[in-house]
Amino acid sequence: MRGMFKNMRPKLSIPGQIKDMKEAGITFKIASEVDASRYLDKSTYYFRIKAYAKNYEKYTVEDKQGLYVNLDFAYLIDLSEIDFMLRELSLKMTSTLEHYLKVKLLSDFNTTHEDGYEIIQELFSMQPELKSMIEDEEKNNTSTCNELIAKYKNDWAIWNIVEVLSLGRFVELYSLFYNRNNFPVSYKNMLHPVRTLRNAAAHGNCLINRLRPPFSRNITPSYDLRTELMQEVGLSKKSIDKKLIHPIIHDFATVLYLYSRIVPDYVRTQTYTEINNLFGKRMVLNRDYYLNHDIIESSYRFIKQIVDYYCMPEL
Repeated sequence: MRGMFKNMRPKLSIPGQIKDMKEAGITFKIASEVDASRYLDKSTYYFRIKAYAKNYEKYTVEDKQGLYVNLDFAYLIDLSEIDFMLRELSLKMTSTLEHYLKVKLLSDFNTTHEDGYEIIQELFSMQPELKSMIEDEEKNNTSTCNELIAKYKNDWAIWNIVEVLSLGRFVELYSLFYNRNNFPVSYKNMLHPVRTLRNAAAHGNCLINRLRPPFSRNITPSYDLRTELMQEVGLSKKSIDKKLIHPIIHDFATVLYLYSRIVPDYVRTQTYTEINNLFGKRMVLNRDYYLNHDIIESSYRFIKQIVDYYCMPEL
């Protein structure tokens, strides 16, 4: 049976995991092996924390070839904890954005001659599986909206269906509405990054485990975002071209852009305080760890300039 799996690695105990890291060049000078054992036992697991090592280069010289350059286990702990906080913040922001995008959609809908039903029939014709997918939730009795589904399953309108659509499906409805109706501002072409970041955060995916290429997907930043970053934030075209191809940097910057326009001031104020605490305090708590790491340092400086533009309180 084992022969069926190529490159199968053996199960590693925690001491085995530490031995494996030491053989890869990871040191335990700042965080001791005892600290690492405790952290691996109580706070995370090996496959996950090792993912942050992708941010670090490896030696190419013969006697050290393949070993990590200047990587202590403490650096992995720090990145892991920052990543957790960034995920929590990203999930909160994208969930808030989802709510206020629904508010915007229904507010704009109320100014049109749409009846609210025809557009949903068009959505169902575009996605034949959607209606049955929604109604299966009611049959399975697994949705918190099952009573709403039972009530409206033959009477879906734009104002009730938004309560049961996933964010991805809502984005499709949102795009359909603004394609049918001419509004000067819709942001319909900027919602994919919101959905992508929301999904990554909701599923607990690592966000900053790969700050160097190759990246998971190709990015084409919106014209409006690029223009604002250059003209208002003051970032150079060269730095935008270099850093905005990173999916998480791009998606988080897009969320900040939309958050500043769609979410009310009184909601933004509290969130901006949390963002400033994360980027201005926690992320630099162990700044000495990254003094000789250009990728991490430059990525931080880039996004921090964007955060400062959107989140700094007005004097």
